[in-house]
Amino acid sequence: MADKLRIGIIGAGGISQLVHVPIVKKHPNAELVAIADLEMTKAAMIADKFKIPHFYRDPERLLARDDIDAVHVNTPTNSHLAVALAALSAGKHVLIEKPIARKASEAQRMVEAARTANRTLMVAMNLRFRPDCTTLRKLIEAEELGRIITVRSRWLKKTDRWSRSPWLSNARISGGGVLMDLGIQMLDVALWSLGGPAVQRISAHASRDRLGFRVEDTLIAFFSLAGDVSLYLNVTWAFMSDESEAQTIFSGTKGTAILNPLKITKEVQGSLVNVTPAGRPLRPQELYHKSYEGEIDHFYQSLLSGSAPISGGEEAVMLMEIIEATYRAASERREVIPGDDK
Repeated sequence: MADKLRIGIIGAGGISQLVHVPIVKKHPNAELVAIADLEMTKAAMIADKFKIPHFYRDPERLLARDDIDAVHVNTPTNSHLAVALAALSAGKHVLIEKPIARKASEAQRMVEAARTANRTLMVAMNLRFRPDCTTLRKLIEAEELGRIITVRSRWLKKTDRWSRSPWLSNARISGGGVLMDLGIQMLDVALWSLGGPAVQRISAHASRDRLGFRVEDTLIAFFSLAGDVSLYLNVTWAFMSDESEAQTIFSGTKGTAILNPLKITKEVQGSLVNVTPAGRPLRPQELYHKSYEGEIDHFYQSLLSGSAPISGGEEAVMLMEIIEATYRAASERREVIPGDDK
């Protein structure tokens, strides 16, 4: 494969306009060839603004081009399966926005299609590429915190700041509520930081009392992980506060690490010492942008080198199985073992 990848983007919503298109345009190993969106005027507007040579209403026309190596799929979740299957069938590598699909079965079909087509399928789990998250994962891998005992993860979005995309609160389109929007990201980065331990048991409670949606606006869950690790998750779109909060705390036998902002405390000669790496902490917006830059660069480098991405489709299938089990635990009000419905 040449050193420069030819890229197409399907979906011209906010995530494409604010993140994907600007990053692709600046990337030294990428050439943005075309963009497609069912709203033709939106695709045309972005093509004009960012000097993208071609734009389409029908993504099939973009996929029919021989001069495109890979596509970014940035469309509502209910369209992911059809778009990804079409792209893989057309011989394109695929970077697909999170969540990969509404159900594990849909994700599995994408994985099988990628295998058949011998093409790469990567899921855009950008939190894995935040500099503070990568630092933390290396710390845990090196057992600097000892054995991790508990993880507490929360993303509490204040009521007037929840994402206003109307399809997010439509389960037929999104696959669920706040768990599919915020929870899946926090759960993924927590499990990834721990090295991907198996989830053994799940308890959960979901509510939809505050925002008037037919999907949950708040969810609290407890996950029992292999290695005797406990993971607590709390996510909401309805945080009654003047500021949103997003934080994960990893507590180990030798220390504690807090994400957002990063703070690392270790036991040194019997005393607790702050050993957070020196330097100016990156602001939240910087971390957000760097996470997407790292994610997109990793996708391109994996294609150029022929290596597997660290956020591949197989992992996404397992994560979706955990999400489905969490919904089952909440709806049935009982402890669930992932896979016990099969």
